[in-house]
Amino acid sequence: MLRALMRSSLTCVFALLALAGCQARIGDACDRSIDCSLQGERICDLSHRVDGSGVVSAAGMGECTIDGCGRDTCPDEAACIKAYGSKFLSVACDPEREDIATFCLDDEEACLARGCRPSADASGGWTCPPRDECDVSEVCLPEGLCADEITARTSCRRKCSSNRDCRDGYVCLLTGSQGVYRAPDFDDPNNPSPVRICMPAR
Repeated sequence: MLRALMRSSLTCVFALLALAGCQARIGDACDRSIDCSLQGERICDLSHRVDGSGVVSAAGMGECTIDGCGRDTCPDEAACIKAYGSKFLSVACDPEREDIATFCLDDEEACLARGCRPSADASGGWTCPPRDECDVSEVCLPEGLCADEITARTSCRRKCSSNRDCRDGYVCLLTGSQGVYRAPDFDDPNNPSPVRICMPAR
C-alpha cells in the first residue's frame, strides 16, 4: 500500500515537472495566462481575440507574450517590440529637428525658408532652432509623428518571414512604422534594426 502510494506521488511529481517544462511559445493561442506558462512569466494578451478561422471574435483566443521586455530578452522565436498607441499618432513633427538645434548648409534663401538664422559666430553659417511640435511626454518617431512615451508598451512578439508563419488573423509585417518599433538597443539607440513580426490583421 505504501509502495503504491509513493509510486502514485512520484507519478504526479513527474507529470507536474513535465507540464512546467512544456510552455507555449510566444504568439501561440491562449485563453488565459496559465495556457502560456505555469511559472507566470508569460501572459495571455487578449487585446486581439480571433477564432480558429482568424475572425475577430470576443469568444476567440488571444496570444502568449511577455510584457515589459528589453532588447534581446525575448525567447528565440520572438523579438521585443515597442508599440505606441496608434490613435494618438496625429501630430506631425520633424525627427531631425524636434528638440534639436541644427545647422543649415544650403543657400540663404533655403535657410530662411526653414526658419534658420545667421550663426552668432563668425563662421558665416546658419543655425536652425529646435522644433517643438511634440508635448513634453511625447517623442518624435522616425516616421514624423508625435507619440506618447508614457503609454508605450513593450512586449515579446512572434518573429516571422511570411504570413505562413503567423496564426490566422495575423499577418507578417516589418516594424518601423505606424507606431510599432523594435525595442531600442541602449548601446546603439539610433539603430532601430527593423524586424518582421506577426501583427493583428486589421
